[in-house]
Amino acid sequence: MTKCRILFIAALCALGCAAALKAQTYDPANNLLANGSFDDNDDPLNHWIYAFDHNRHYLNNHQYVSVVDDPSSMRKSVLRLDASVHEVCINQGVQVYSAPIRFDPKKKYKISLSARSVGVKGGTGPKCRIYPIGYRWHPKAVKSNNPAFGDLREAVRFQPIYFKNVKTGEFSFVPKQWKRVECVIPTPGRSELQQSHLENCDWLMLKILALDAAGSDAASGSIPRGYCNPGYLYVDDVKIEEIGLADTVGITKGASTKGFDGKSWSGSGDGKKPFVPVGGPRPVRKK
Repeated sequence: MTKCRILFIAALCALGCAAALKAQTYDPANNLLANGSFDDNDDPLNHWIYAFDHNRHYLNNHQYVSVVDDPSSMRKSVLRLDASVHEVCINQGVQVYSAPIRFDPKKKYKISLSARSVGVKGGTGPKCRIYPIGYRWHPKAVKSNNPAFGDLREAVRFQPIYFKNVKTGEFSFVPKQWKRVECVIPTPGRSELQQSHLENCDWLMLKILALDAAGSDAASGSIPRGYCNPGYLYVDDVKIEEIGLADTVGITKGASTKGFDGKSWSGSGDGKKPFVPVGGPRPVRKK
């Protein structure tokens, strides 16, 4: 067997292994996000928000967002956030948002995605902040089933998604090799006040930000000031799915907390806030 043929067969085997791995870790069924794998033939970034004309810090953000093939892993059509410019990486970073999807505060959602980060010289790449955000309507918005970004106002920011077992605050450290992670929202053990904020939300979006600002590390002197790891953040197979009713919320006796519907939660005899069954009436604001 010739050397060229051996190399060709090896390449086919590697491609098959990569495709098999992707099939094992990602199932597109029941995905509430459209184009979560960035494989829309007409527009690979369809249903993703990456141009911010009214934000002076991100006027050029769209120049650093693209969908590419990842040659090192043979993955096709993956999102790439280009934070290879030091000034961009250490300051505002590069960001994208998923298009808004309907959010029901009485349901539980699982969010999963695959990502890797690599530096411009092949070493450590930028960190990231990836987290879901709950939105309510802007007071002046004309409500619709397809809201623009400006129609919504941020109401609840959930905890970042981490790629390691330890929680690392505002930043998430992403490995060089592809890794799939997931989180479930809302979290169990949340307070009645946190749940009251959730009940103010109608929409859910996922924010992905490639950034490596030194922050407190530089201030403490543990690393040189102005240090960061410019490079590229790759993301693929983003999925949000409903996985049942949200966990009930414990009620503090005598707190008299009121939900968005104006009803007191402390009236429950068993110390739990009852949820309206899925498909039931949505809460309305009391005038």
